[in-house]
Amino acid sequence: MYLCVIVYDDWMGKLTNISLEQTVEIALSIDKKVVNIASLSDAERFSEIPYIMEDASNANDSLHSSIAGAKRKHNALEVDAELNSAIAENEVLWRANFEKFIFCLKKKFCAERKKPKLKVGTHPIWEAFFEASLTEKDNNSVTSPINGILERLGQKEGGTSMTLDHITRVLEELNCTPSSEEPDSFILDLSRIVEASRSDEIESLVKKKYGQEAFTIFRLLVREGCPVETDKIIDMTILDKQIVHGTMYKLWKDDYIDTERILSGTGTGNSQFFVWRVKNTFREQFIDNLYHAALNLRQMVNHIVELLLEGSKDDTKLRNRKNILIVALTRHDDSLMLFNDF
Repeated sequence: MYLCVIVYDDWMGKLTNISLEQTVEIALSIDKKVVNIASLSDAERFSEIPYIMEDASNANDSLHSSIAGAKRKHNALEVDAELNSAIAENEVLWRANFEKFIFCLKKKFCAERKKPKLKVGTHPIWEAFFEASLTEKDNNSVTSPINGILERLGQKEGGTSMTLDHITRVLEELNCTPSSEEPDSFILDLSRIVEASRSDEIESLVKKKYGQEAFTIFRLLVREGCPVETDKIIDMTILDKQIVHGTMYKLWKDDYIDTERILSGTGTGNSQFFVWRVKNTFREQFIDNLYHAALNLRQMVNHIVELLLEGSKDDTKLRNRKNILIVALTRHDDSLMLFNDF
């Protein structure tokens, strides 16, 4: 039994009727089909190349020999047409390995992000761990054999004097755990570093916008991960009561935190108290602010470029301002990559 499916070809800009066997497989989107076709094995990718090259060689021979007469020229044109047809039928799609590229950026980001927090003498071991990493089976972890780590350490200053016990202890302190799948190997969960980095980004924004007191309260609520009573926040942060109330009101007004009034039936009469927690949408709000800031920066850069093209008198001043804006835009791109791609 055959099923006729109408597919819109984005490249050709027309509707195409495709007859295919009826199956129970879920229909894939056009984008997914393109990725699947482009993700061929090496054998599939290069299977048609010898055939095409052979045809190309025959075509060249025919072209050289066609000089003798018009008949041969006509035959050569027919060979070219057949060659183009063969290329069109056996064309192999290629694409950049975007997933691998993003993982390499993710691995580099995690390695650099943790460097400032490392203890003295642990930098060579941390670098050797990433340099000795094996082919990754997933995009959330890095696995390195201990022999590879020792080999890379031997190439670094002071690495040869480190004992195996010392290296193993440092790796465990860096949250590298022995792998259950790969013997004599250590594995690092990158998702934990990414998650901590995301929290640091948001907490840093809160600190710049609202001050140290807001940063302390917000970090406490993020770490607790549950509603916290007002008096408990005051006790744990060791801040003045009025400062805590005023700061939490600002955070609540800007939708960073949420509050709930709880009625207590203990004692005489009905009393009430408030509990506070971080809003579930605070990350989406942070990303939305990043997008808006990046858009504003890009529009400002474009405006300065237009002024430079018009021949403004303050040419040097505008160029310096444009460079500053581009640096800020690059930092925004790093933050967006952290939240969107990692």
